[in-house]
Amino acid sequence: MIQSKIKQLILGFFLISNILSATDVKWQITGKIIEDKTEEAIPYATVAIYNKIDSSVITGTISDEHGQFTLEKISLGDYYLKISFMGYQDYILNNLVLTENIKIVDLGTITLKPSLEELEAVQVKAKVSSIKNTVDKQILNVGSNLSAIGGTAVDALKMSPSIQTDSDGNVKLRGSANFIVLINGKPTTLTPTEVLKQTPANSINKIEVITNPSVKYSAEGGAGIINIILKKGIESGLNGIINATIGSRSKYSSDANFNLNKKKISYSLGFDWRDFTKVAYNNYYRTLYNEDNTHYAQMLQDRRFTESNLGFRFGLDYNPNEKNNFTYSFHTGYNKVDGYVLNTNSGYTIPASTEEHKYNPFYLKMKPVFFTNNLGYTRTLNEGDNLAFNLYYSYIDYDFNNQQASYITDENAVIIDTEPYRLNVLNKNNSNDVRFDIDYTNTLKENTTLETGMSFHQYNRFLDITYAQYDYNVNDFVNHPDYTNKYNFDEAVYAAYVNLNSSVLGLNTSFGLRIEYTDRLLKRKNSNEKYAFDRVNYFPGFSISKNLNDNNSIKLAMTNRINRPDEYMMNPFPEFQDDYFYAEGNPYLIPEIVRNIEVGYNYSKNKTSFSSNLYYRQTTDKLEQKLTVREDDKIGTIFHNDAADKAFGLELMGNFQINDWWSVNANTNLFHYDIWAIVEDVKTSRNNFTWSAQLVNSINISESTSLQLTGYYNSKSVRSQGELSSFYFLDIALKQQFMNDRLSISLQCKDILQSLNYELTTYTANMDLLGDFNNESPIVLFGVSYKLSNYKKKTKDVQTEFDM
Repeated sequence: MIQSKIKQLILGFFLISNILSATDVKWQITGKIIEDKTEEAIPYATVAIYNKIDSSVITGTISDEHGQFTLEKISLGDYYLKISFMGYQDYILNNLVLTENIKIVDLGTITLKPSLEELEAVQVKAKVSSIKNTVDKQILNVGSNLSAIGGTAVDALKMSPSIQTDSDGNVKLRGSANFIVLINGKPTTLTPTEVLKQTPANSINKIEVITNPSVKYSAEGGAGIINIILKKGIESGLNGIINATIGSRSKYSSDANFNLNKKKISYSLGFDWRDFTKVAYNNYYRTLYNEDNTHYAQMLQDRRFTESNLGFRFGLDYNPNEKNNFTYSFHTGYNKVDGYVLNTNSGYTIPASTEEHKYNPFYLKMKPVFFTNNLGYTRTLNEGDNLAFNLYYSYIDYDFNNQQASYITDENAVIIDTEPYRLNVLNKNNSNDVRFDIDYTNTLKENTTLETGMSFHQYNRFLDITYAQYDYNVNDFVNHPDYTNKYNFDEAVYAAYVNLNSSVLGLNTSFGLRIEYTDRLLKRKNSNEKYAFDRVNYFPGFSISKNLNDNNSIKLAMTNRINRPDEYMMNPFPEFQDDYFYAEGNPYLIPEIVRNIEVGYNYSKNKTSFSSNLYYRQTTDKLEQKLTVREDDKIGTIFHNDAADKAFGLELMGNFQINDWWSVNANTNLFHYDIWAIVEDVKTSRNNFTWSAQLVNSINISESTSLQLTGYYNSKSVRSQGELSSFYFLDIALKQQFMNDRLSISLQCKDILQSLNYELTTYTANMDLLGDFNNESPIVLFGVSYKLSNYKKKTKDVQTEFDM
């Protein structure tokens, strides 16, 4: 049965490919730069190509000692070219025309004229907007975000109107936690949350938030894709940057990135270390309505979590000739979390009963050790055809340990228990992840290209869970026979896609179809207990955009995507419990399907830009966590598919250059959210209007001193069994530069109003639960950054947006 479906999938792919065929034609642009009066060559001038729609940089280079330059691998599009050199007027070529018949564009000799004013020293600084909204994505320029210095990708993402974050670093994209994270367009071995928390913001050039990816991408991630693009030096020779940060209450981090660029080969090397401790005070209040009484309980929680990350990256890009390109990247490290949670529990019943008091401390430790390899090869074939192969392999060794105890105390919290309940849960597991992609692109005619490809993804995880309770009869921990287990989770995804891109009558269109077949098996070791699932899913997608003029553009896009349950959601055995909570998985879960529709408008002129995106998202077979009260009065949590939701929203974003020293980024996300779920055979439905807003003020106090104020507000939102209260925060950051901007120091204060606290309420048929979350604030961070380069300039330093 499975083999038959796979054959049908492959056969369908080849039938489509034989009818159509696919590509990304690349152009090369060359030229020579000379001085107007002497006609001598100008070395080390900055040459850059910009997108005409949003003025974003496509690529750039510098002229060599003879004034010559070459820009390679330019795709079809509307561009303008700009050449800059200190003491000379900028040269701008507004209409850069790329034709199908000529793949090498020679601009000939370009003459730069001296500026009218003779200056002893000039710095050419291209001011890059902190966020841009293009036809198909949001682009966050991390270097413009002072609040992200010394932080992680989570801090850098806060600039996007589509992103919501909480104090624990959890990220949502348009209200959904289901998205995937790519590094330089490649998959990663860690979960999206782990990747975002571990990637230092100092090493990031920009982040792309793609809410409607084309069918060329994997359909995984219902809300979309977050693509992190790391810094890569554009200059020849060696260049790099070193950063260090220290913060209040034991917060330390350091990272370094180095690039060595030669004519045909370039290397990148980086490491990052982070040791951040956060404290919080979380309180839970539960009211349980039984048939003959009402029980009131409270759990006061003192939390201290330390995240310790260590990572090492290596990258290689080799171009032996104009038709072949090889890439290789390697990433290894660990992401360790040590958590201490001290619970003081108490409760009583009405009608009156004896009060109970308990002290419940527990310790959590997680340490995934991983490595990832990415190998890519791209071949430019005859007549402009392009064929790309990518092979990905990762391995992760994951240890999770939960130790806890429960002591009976008196009303003064004095322990009176001689034989407390003690539990030790150990989850040792490992995984192997293999992916292989083939992508082929062909130009059918001048304005039409076809992309097609196939991919295979095999994921295997082995889990070994030891669930031990302390037995005072033997004075040792004894494994619980029902909960101690080993099992394998195996999932394979076979995929094929075809996508047609064209430009007709001023309309840029993309229509495609992706087919994915999922084959999944969850099996308990040494047992006949197994849970199998397989299904073929079809994911159509399209986008239509039009440039109304040089300043205005509109778009329409639709995609279908999928969220597959992971092994933790499906683990049929309990992995956590305390005096009040009990958590287990559901092995019968199926994937949820998400449909996204978006209409957008972009305006950009001079130093002002504005964008609006009207979007609709609908989820069926939603993976939702439900809470129920068990027979022992503990709150049980489990995932299920008896739920669905929909959101209809509007994003607005504007960038305004008020004057030479003050710029403002303002954005808001307004949406109406509906969710329903069936819990204990009863259908519940909730909806509300939710909105968030952010205002970022960037102020240049002087040429070397800058200040940034960031304010954020998120209104109340609903869940299937409750609601999350509103919250807000205000951050301030100051940056001072020295030594021609090579050395910089920064000072940040996060949540200066101490307001990043919130409440989460949950309701069931016989229970009310209130969670009160109070987070550490304010947080103060001090950072130092130093740029280095052995690139030998014959002129005074010229700063461009390509510098690291």
